Amino acid sequence: MTELKLPRLNRDLPNESISVRQSETGSNTLTFSLASEVPVERFFGTEILSCKKSAVRMDRIAAGAAPLLFNHNWDDPIGMLSNGRIENGRLVVDATLFDTPRAAEVKTMIDGGLRNVSVGYEINKLEENAKTATFTATDWLVLEGSIVTVPADYTVGVERSADESFKPVQITRTEPTLPASPAIVSKGHRMSEANNAPAGANAETRGHDSVAMERLRIKTLTDLGRQHRIDEAQVRNWIDNEAFTADDAARSVLDILVTRGGNNNGVNPAEIGMSKKEAAQYSTFKAIRSILNKDWSKAGLELEAHKAIQQRLGGNPLNEQTFYVPLEVQTAKRHREIRDMTSAGASGSNYLVGTENMSFIELLRNRSVLAQMGATRMGGLVGNVTIPRETASASTYWLTNEATAITESQPTIGQLSLSPKHVGAYTEISRLLALQSSPDAESLVMNDLAKAVALAADLAGLAGSGASGQPTGIIGTSGVGSVTGTSIAYAGMLEFQTDIGNALSQACGYVTTPAVAALLMQRVKFSSTASPLWDGNILDANACGFRGMSSAQCPTADIIFGAWDQLVMAEWGSLAIEVNPYANFQAGLVGVRALYAMDIGLRVPSAFSVATSVT
Repeated sequence: MTELKLPRLNRDLPNESISVRQSETGSNTLTFSLASEVPVERFFGTEILSCKKSAVRMDRIAAGAAPLLFNHNWDDPIGMLSNGRIENGRLVVDATLFDTPRAAEVKTMIDGGLRNVSVGYEINKLEENAKTATFTATDWLVLEGSIVTVPADYTVGVERSADESFKPVQITRTEPTLPASPAIVSKGHRMSEANNAPAGANAETRGHDSVAMERLRIKTLTDLGRQHRIDEAQVRNWIDNEAFTADDAARSVLDILVTRGGNNNGVNPAEIGMSKKEAAQYSTFKAIRSILNKDWSKAGLELEAHKAIQQRLGGNPLNEQTFYVPLEVQTAKRHREIRDMTSAGASGSNYLVGTENMSFIELLRNRSVLAQMGATRMGGLVGNVTIPRETASASTYWLTNEATAITESQPTIGQLSLSPKHVGAYTEISRLLALQSSPDAESLVMNDLAKAVALAADLAGLAGSGASGQPTGIIGTSGVGSVTGTSIAYAGMLEFQTDIGNALSQACGYVTTPAVAALLMQRVKFSSTASPLWDGNILDANACGFRGMSSAQCPTADIIFGAWDQLVMAEWGSLAIEVNPYANFQAGLVGVRALYAMDIGLRVPSAFSVATSVT
């Protein structure tokens, strides 16, 4: 007999007939099937609820202590289960609705066609059938019944609002009956049963180990799917693929989160449902002028957008000088004419240099070394985000002999936690330019702000301190490798690549300062040959088989090598712009500051290696 720790569970019975009748006292009574013996896939295997009288405990129903809830919410009771019985292999219950507006509201839903019911229960004993690989609950307690709007994820099954503590459940295993094997005879001698027994026992031990490891894998994949709201069919595909590991699932979750960020799904507070036409008509300069003049009468679209975002964020802006910019405006491509930022002269704002068709977000990313090196971008986020990562894999064992049992181990799944950190970008424009405005001048301001934000993101991603509101950069992250020595030669460049081990991939590359890039251009792999370590120009090069890029943002005399797709750039998209009309009173300059919410983290710290003080 073994044990399995299980939480409280629930299972649905959709599209059931619910009969409603009214008693003489005027109370409404519902009668419906609450549970059946339909198999359900759980993280521990295929579960069957026995609906025999001997298996179902109705103690709470009999004591009048089993509530009827809405969506398993213990804070949303709508009645009480008043009677329970077994009919045709099903648990059938009666429930009396409370005389409350909420219960009347749910009754209206039922009258309108809501037919999903669900039982919350606790298992005391399971019977495992080794032949059919099923677990039958032969002793289980009814905790509550629920009217539900959306069927639950059967692979999860944890009751949503109740105590989620796990309790040990006894499992009785029933072995399949095997046909008798014919006697094995060799040279007139029969193999004895004593000789057969150890091999059979060891096979069973190995079988138990294999089953335990598979259950652990299924539980890990299921937990990852539940935590990150992955589609049930996707989780099922993970589980069905026996070679799919927890780390594979963690990488898949990251891809799904990135895709969600790209789609935005209409849940970002800054995404308010603007049409393309409205986004094209939106003018940050109108909003700036409205703040300068303290008059929003000519910026109705901008004011309504600001109010919509403000309401979604559930609070007020920093002050009356601040307005929010919709995500649709940040991602909208606009014709941009690049000019200077004053209004006078051929050398001023009317001097046309060129045109582009870029959005604020594109401008931000195109200015970022991290993005150009292939960092994973997650945009349009809402709330804090956790990225799963495998911090330790399951251990493997060589068997000394047939009697050796495999010691159980499990992969360790950690989390990379990302939360909004606000970075500020500041520029100044002339008051006259702000009052006159033009699409090219407006785009130039947004370009300047995007450039400043991108530079701040680069600095944080490479060497952020993790303090004073900064993200923790590559250099300061625990677990990042290092290359010793200051005079980096060919051997040192190759040491970077061997240092990151299994993370080595085509996503790898070197980032350093222009000064160090110049040093590497002067050093060769092989003496007396034209084989520079940094082969190209100082800005971009082929560095020992991988891309090399220099940036003044990189700390002085440092080289960073790594798999850049393991660096995550998270963006929340809530761009807030604040106007200071008195930035330079004498010159009539107006200060414009942008606050952008973002964060940076490493999914696999060991995928990076750093050398410092390179000479």
